[in-house]
Amino acid sequence: MTFQVQLKSQISERELDDAVDVCVRAYIGELASNSMVGGDESLKAAIWRAMIRAGLLDGEVYFATDDSSHKVVGVAVWFPPGKSLFDSEEQRALGFDDFMKKLSPETQEFWANSYVPVVDKFLAEVIGPSASSSSQPFTGCMIIDSNMQGTRDSQYLNQLATDPAFQKKGIATMLLKTFAESDNPPMFAHCAANEKNARFYESCGYTIKGKMFLDAPTGGYPVIVLTK
Repeated sequence: MTFQVQLKSQISERELDDAVDVCVRAYIGELASNSMVGGDESLKAAIWRAMIRAGLLDGEVYFATDDSSHKVVGVAVWFPPGKSLFDSEEQRALGFDDFMKKLSPETQEFWANSYVPVVDKFLAEVIGPSASSSSQPFTGCMIIDSNMQGTRDSQYLNQLATDPAFQKKGIATMLLKTFAESDNPPMFAHCAANEKNARFYESCGYTIKGKMFLDAPTGGYPVIVLTK
């Protein structure tokens, strides 16, 4: 069984659906994504779809496909220095605004008063203070990149997902390696939301820069900042 990793500039609706499905299956029951949808698994497809579409607009989206079936089995979404996920009206109009409207009031409050300010403050302490102010209201780790200098000056990995049926086959490592070999930024950065994932990134050469615990209505989880 062999796989190919490709940078995608345009994709069909079917490819988008397949990539979203990979992300949904990869993150079933995962604490960080649960907190962002208020525990409503049916909303995860909307945030993954919005993220991939935003990445196609202003970032870099990589798909891993199975050579035999040409099925999408892995997805990575990166944003380059100077760009952040959902940091423009154009990006947010690609599904994020509609996603936010579907959240419960409690989950919207979590985004506005806990997830965004707490994680952004932590990122500033760990990988650099803000280089410039921004009015962008929705920032943070995992899903939305921060407007802090440390992430803005780095290649920031917002999403990495492998189809559960194809895990432990080196696909995630291929996605990271292909991107790293195509760019030479001042720094790669990512936030992991559990120790197992953090260990994977460490095995790929990343170093843990800081850890915190984020309380959430659906269950708290660690935020682990890694750079390379």
